[in-house]
Amino acid sequence: MDVLPGRLRASSARRLASGALRRGGRVSGVALVTGASSGLGKGLARRLAAEGWAVGLAARRAEALTALAGEIRAAGGRALPVPTDVAEREAVHDAVRAVEEALGPVDLLVANAGVSEMTVPDELDAERVEFLCRVNYLGAVYAVEAVLPGMLERRRGHLVAVSSLVAFGGLPLTAAYSASKAALTNFFESLRIDLRPRGVDVTVISPGYVRTPMTEANRHRMPFLVEADDAVERMMRSIRRRRPAFAFPRPLSTFVWLAQVFPRGLYDRIAARVRREKRR
Repeated sequence: MDVLPGRLRASSARRLASGALRRGGRVSGVALVTGASSGLGKGLARRLAAEGWAVGLAARRAEALTALAGEIRAAGGRALPVPTDVAEREAVHDAVRAVEEALGPVDLLVANAGVSEMTVPDELDAERVEFLCRVNYLGAVYAVEAVLPGMLERRRGHLVAVSSLVAFGGLPLTAAYSASKAALTNFFESLRIDLRPRGVDVTVISPGYVRTPMTEANRHRMPFLVEADDAVERMMRSIRRRRPAFAFPRPLSTFVWLAQVFPRGLYDRIAARVRREKRR
């Protein structure tokens, strides 16, 4: 069941956190992962907790978050589930306040929440485009808006955006999704330049096709498909090293970069062919 609360009361946050904070153990810092209920977000939250981070878990599905928090606690980690609709600015700010009250100041933000759907030209609906942009782009902006002042005051922090290779070139039937990821990438790229001298690092991660619940619905071929566990391991390495940018898998990311100088007609034909090929 999806739960979309407008506010998470402080008393509820304290109650939810109490179980998470009973266990001891080294803490690397406080991380907030959006889109933590499934897929890459869930995998990243697990790995961060295993490496000593106290983790705030943000997503819409309360039951899935509670189950993940229980799993992390059972393994000796610390986690706080905060059911949140990242498309709502106030809800995101409430979630950050709840995490910081219960676990401490956020040192690491992983802006991973995202949705995908086809944009069919004959059925173009601006409201659906706006929805994808609110979740995939503005949801991350709302989270940065909430955590960045504290990071700047402490002169340390790490902002991570989970974008996509489609940010560098549109694919058929992905007009809204590609645009939302392009906005996300450029927002964080610009922030990285501005924040570098102020102690806050920024990492933009751009995966290709990864086997997750979101991509399971795709009926077209997904070249160089990466398994979720492998993707999480690659992403964790880039987070640990605070790399400015990381794109994978290499064969697909290399093609995407080279495609920037392709004649547009050639790129269009290649992209259209990939989309037409059925998934095996």
